[in-house]
Amino acid sequence: MSTLGSLDALDEVVSSSLDRLTELATRLFQTEVAFVSLVETERQRMIARQGLDAAEMQIEHSICAHTIRSADGMVVADLRADPRFAGNPLVVKPPHLRFYAGAPLLAKNGVAIGALCVMDPAARTFSEDDRRQLQTLAIAVMNELELRVLTGRRDPVSGLPNRHQFALDYAAWSARAPQRVCVAVLVDVLDLPRANEAGQVLGMAPLEALIRRAGARIKSALEGVAEVYHVGVTRFAFVLRKSDGEAAERMVNELQGRLTRPMLAAAVPMSPMFHAGLCEIELDRHSADDVLRRMLIGLHCAHSTGAPFCWYSASRDAGLKRGYRLATDAERGLLNDEFYLVYQPRYRARDLVPVAAEVLLRWNHPDLGAVSPAEFIPVFERTALMEVVTDWVLDRALTQLAQWRREGISMVLSINLSPRDVARVGMATRLLAHIERHGLRCQDVEIEITEGEWLRADSPPGEQLKELAAAGVRLAVDDFGSGYSNFGYLTELPIHTIKLDKSMIDDLSTDTRAQLKVQAVIRLAQGLGYNTVGEGAETPGQVALLQAYGCDEIQGFALSRPVSATDLAELQTVPYVLA
Repeated sequence: MSTLGSLDALDEVVSSSLDRLTELATRLFQTEVAFVSLVETERQRMIARQGLDAAEMQIEHSICAHTIRSADGMVVADLRADPRFAGNPLVVKPPHLRFYAGAPLLAKNGVAIGALCVMDPAARTFSEDDRRQLQTLAIAVMNELELRVLTGRRDPVSGLPNRHQFALDYAAWSARAPQRVCVAVLVDVLDLPRANEAGQVLGMAPLEALIRRAGARIKSALEGVAEVYHVGVTRFAFVLRKSDGEAAERMVNELQGRLTRPMLAAAVPMSPMFHAGLCEIELDRHSADDVLRRMLIGLHCAHSTGAPFCWYSASRDAGLKRGYRLATDAERGLLNDEFYLVYQPRYRARDLVPVAAEVLLRWNHPDLGAVSPAEFIPVFERTALMEVVTDWVLDRALTQLAQWRREGISMVLSINLSPRDVARVGMATRLLAHIERHGLRCQDVEIEITEGEWLRADSPPGEQLKELAAAGVRLAVDDFGSGYSNFGYLTELPIHTIKLDKSMIDDLSTDTRAQLKVQAVIRLAQGLGYNTVGEGAETPGQVALLQAYGCDEIQGFALSRPVSATDLAELQTVPYVLA
């Protein structure tokens, strides 16, 4: 079975070609029955058969179990006359068979895994020439089995064993040495963006040649050390049968040196990249799928950090699982009112009167407690959940704003939208319909968006933003100064407000350079006609400086933390006095 793997896997490769071979056997030897059997410890399975209904039988009734003991096979002219088989169910019950001839199915290592057999209700003789022909047919059956197995277990590009074969081999290792501790390694030779780019430029053939050569280099480097498996488009795995982490790292470093040497792809020299994920495993404690998953966690860590390799991290694993749980629990949370909104006021700088409020989403998870939006928002943005959550926030926030209007509270409500939100087809139309349905004015609503290259007037998000602004909705750029920070692209869109990022405000009281930078940004922004907001002011000194620099509005813990809708309404009636 070292050649074919698990006997169970042969169920997957039964094909019409085996049926044709058994049909050929019945015609060649003029018998009513022919079948291909696999002999196991407790049963015999007929995976292809002619003239026989039974698909399997208990091993004690198996005639083929005797056949596989001899390389020459076995012929029984009359089963009734043979005391070993006279009481066999196939003899004493329908179809009442009497003649049997079988040739063993021999793997390349000489082990017989089953037999090709012919049987008939009439006793008869079987010549030496018949024996040789049956053995030839048995070889053809075995070749077909090996071909079908390898077809499903070899990668067509590299010719190396694939992920399915890795799982089968891993199960075999676990059975032989369940408590052995090993180091599993997953190597990526080309990241997918680069692979896609190369495919577009060169076509698939040169790209596949590059992957094939990389696989050959890994196989050559590990010859006699470990079997190499092609488990992903650009990814190769192997298991080192020792738990020596330092030795594994040395091996990976040597492998990196070999792999990153240039290779020719369509006459273009290309250098494969190299990232690897490593994990220590105990064979009987981890399944093959779990080992691949753990290696993948290490590999993604190497990708994200730019390191040549990273070890599996239990804490990173826990974080990923927590993120997955948040994603799966979110929809239920919306239905069960686990999410709620709070509002952080923005104060007019000159008199510290609240004139606007930013809507902030909170989640009180029944098991995990308060979950920070800094944790759950990135999770939602990677899934289709973001659309559902955004629609929920818009509906709740505008419902609250309409209630404040009825109570005579005048305040602009600022709602955060992600680039993915703004890029949604029809987002502007849906938002304007929300505003109209709640009986609000467009100028009562402000949309906060993060700065970045995606803010181009000719982009789909840019078109939607222009539609909102044309209707009267205010547009604010959030976190200005934390990243791209270019006034050039802002002039392409009808931006109303620029919010200076907290990172620009943090050192305002102590850093002269920070003071000069904030003053310059405020002057330039106001000169271009933008309303300015100093975000993240946490001390009275920062508030005072922003007032002195002529900033239009201030937001931060120094003035107010995020509060409930009721508390925000009360802030309108109590004048703020700066300490």
